[in-house]
Amino acid sequence: MEKFEVTIIGAGIVGLALAARLAPKLKAELLLVEQEEGFGRETSSRNSEVVHAGIYYPENSLKARLCVSGCRRIYQLCRENDIAYQRIGKLIVATSSAEEIFLEELRQRGRTNGVAGLKLLSAAESKTLEPQVKAQAALFSPNSGIVDSHNLMRLFQQQAKTAGTTIAFHTGITAIRPLHPGFQLECSGPDQDNFSFSSKIVINCAGLNAARLSHSAGILTPTIHYAKGSYFSYSGTAPLAHLVYPAPPTGGHGLGIHATIDLGGRLRFGPDLEYCDEPDYTVNADRRPHFAAAIKRYLPGLDENRLVPDMAGIRPRLQGPDDPFSDFIIREETPEAPGFINLLGIESPGLTAAPAIADEVAALLDL
Repeated sequence: MEKFEVTIIGAGIVGLALAARLAPKLKAELLLVEQEEGFGRETSSRNSEVVHAGIYYPENSLKARLCVSGCRRIYQLCRENDIAYQRIGKLIVATSSAEEIFLEELRQRGRTNGVAGLKLLSAAESKTLEPQVKAQAALFSPNSGIVDSHNLMRLFQQQAKTAGTTIAFHTGITAIRPLHPGFQLECSGPDQDNFSFSSKIVINCAGLNAARLSHSAGILTPTIHYAKGSYFSYSGTAPLAHLVYPAPPTGGHGLGIHATIDLGGRLRFGPDLEYCDEPDYTVNADRRPHFAAAIKRYLPGLDENRLVPDMAGIRPRLQGPDDPFSDFIIREETPEAPGFINLLGIESPGLTAAPAIADEVAALLDL
């Protein structure tokens, strides 16, 4: 039976960043396995591609700390490796007095988290930046931006391969058995052939499948909720120059239906939030009125007939519909399964935080 020192399960943005981080030391002793035919086919390719600054998350949470660190790292990686990005800035807009008070709370939270450059804008100052946006006030985040996440993932893959990492696509993990020490992993390959191998350390970056694999290893694991987010694109010239977000809903249940501009200048709105029992990537065109009503609160001149169903993504959330804020889980599962590193609930800001998450796991492994 083939043996590896470390196995990473899942080649999304986090698994790839982690492989790139560990590969220089582990070389051929590192294996990255992915059930899909290529990298980033699930959550990592179905999102807004926004680089978050770290404003929203509670002080001392992993989401806050790793987002702020990851934001700096993402921009540095893009500059050093000629990956497209734009630090276009974000407006978080208040359309009521209560939301205006909340913007000040967000600014203080962001500053506490280490986010630089946050500025409260008056209605007139906001209108100067975005003439079409209706706002009593706005919080401007100059370090928020967008990135070519596909080529960032490609960079991480290439860095890992160059250092000697074995990458196995179309390889699904069907069972994990503790060997004390280490683990035996049962697999199904591209030709439906079954095989197994052993690994001293297993890092579970499987996203939507992370809870199932954790259970398979005999670990008591919190529930992962499938949180569906749909997007509608805008047909026509974008009437915005920045990312525009509403004041977020209370309870930490998403950031509201916001406006993002991709690197090609295309405007897209979303995601909304629907909890579902199974992954479902269809976009229901009947949700257009729901989207239009949410968008018109801050963009009243929107022509809703220009909203076109675009895509949907599924986020692996630890936070259920009635739950308070839930942080990332990044931990070694001792004493149940020493050597098993779980990454659970890695939703937004997972893209931004990916390089910092890789550092966090490397520190757990003392690598």
